[in-house]
Amino acid sequence: MKAGKALLGAIAAVGLCAASMLAQAQFVGDLVLEPAGCTQTGKCTVKNKLRFTDSKRLVWETDAGEPTDGASIPPIFQPIVGKPFEEPFLKAAIIHDHYCVRHVRPWRTTHRVFYEGLIDQGVPQAKAKLMYYAVYLGGPKWVKLIPGTGCGGNCIKSLTTSDGKAVIRYREADYATVTSEAELGALEQELQANPDGISLEDLEKRAQQKRPDDFFYRNGDQVRMKNVLATE
Repeated sequence: MKAGKALLGAIAAVGLCAASMLAQAQFVGDLVLEPAGCTQTGKCTVKNKLRFTDSKRLVWETDAGEPTDGASIPPIFQPIVGKPFEEPFLKAAIIHDHYCVRHVRPWRTTHRVFYEGLIDQGVPQAKAKLMYYAVYLGGPKWVKLIPGTGCGGNCIKSLTTSDGKAVIRYREADYATVTSEAELGALEQELQANPDGISLEDLEKRAQQKRPDDFFYRNGDQVRMKNVLATE
């Protein structure tokens, strides 16, 4: 009995620690979009620099003048997830898009920061987890390909650059072919019923189970390629 109480206490302590770390994550900087009324056209520019410090104290920053089309939410999913320019989504979406284009940090870390940014902006946990699942499943992905032994003249794509450095293997976001409105709707109901009952790691496993042979799920941030084609 005592052991059971101790275990529950330990689990609660871990939960409180995680919540405390997320509470430390925060944005700095006001979000002002230009020109006036740009959210109606879907093409805006961020007037001021935006900075986010995540739960690991890592800083993520965009420049003033950053273009944005809001959160990347396909129209078919908007009734469930929300509109691209809903205010609670915007800061997280802008930071996320900035790093999805530049690939300076791993895709898993970049998508996780999107979730933390949503939580910081007051998005309910169930909605933030739903959006995280969608991004982890269908969002852009990239890895560094480390030069290995050349694979000959039949290679479709070279594995090295002229200076011998690593190259990036990248896949564009593709939500519509990997998930459906029905799936997201069912997951939303699960999360609304018990948002604490499904962890981010659980959502990542669900995504990987849908694409068990996926190159990006099977590999880490860097892959040393030897005598293989650099294609899926």
